[in-house]
Amino acid sequence: MKQLLLAVSALSLVAGSAMAGPTDDYADVLMRNLSAGPDGVMLFDYASARDNGDHATIKAFIAEQTALTPSQMSDAEATAYWANLYNAVTLDVVLDDYPIKSIRSLGPFTSGPWKRDVVTVEGEVLSLDNIEHDILRVDYATPYIHYMVNCASIGCPNLRNQLWTAEGLEEDWAEAAQAFINSDRGVKIDRKGRIAVSKIYKWFSEDFGETEDDLRSHLPKHATGD
Repeated sequence: MKQLLLAVSALSLVAGSAMAGPTDDYADVLMRNLSAGPDGVMLFDYASARDNGDHATIKAFIAEQTALTPSQMSDAEATAYWANLYNAVTLDVVLDDYPIKSIRSLGPFTSGPWKRDVVTVEGEVLSLDNIEHDILRVDYATPYIHYMVNCASIGCPNLRNQLWTAEGLEEDWAEAAQAFINSDRGVKIDRKGRIAVSKIYKWFSEDFGETEDDLRSHLPKHATGD
């Protein structure tokens, strides 16, 4: 299967850093391998990335990022850093075993690729779950985290094909949220006016507020049209 349904973020160093070396090369990898699919889903061409040597570029980017010290970054810089690293590692994990039908082929949520120790940052060995649930959702808590990270599934929000940086982060959050909420993958209204939302809003309901009313307040902020 040439393409897996995966929303991919263009990855970067923190805001204000000039793109160079692995970061610049990695941004080019994403631009060359992304294409738009059904319902606005961004598809990453794993076959092309494998055949063109782009996997090595992704690994070089991860190595560069893990040598940095996010504990010395501002909150906005660190948020961008951790989300970018998460997405790069997700690509790397899929490519390590490609071709596969789905990332779920590598194991269930309870014991699969999300639980593996995959990177070491500032001396701490981390899994994808550690990055998302123990760092991003705890130290840099915001519901917009869920529009930044990608779970390698068609049900995930699209991640930007530009570099995540601290500069303009809130505007970029709003753009990503709008893209997802206005797709049927995010929020769908049937002919009877009933609303169905992505399971992301159930799994991480506490991140969107204490009650369902908080979620009902969040969604219209980014919804368009009727």
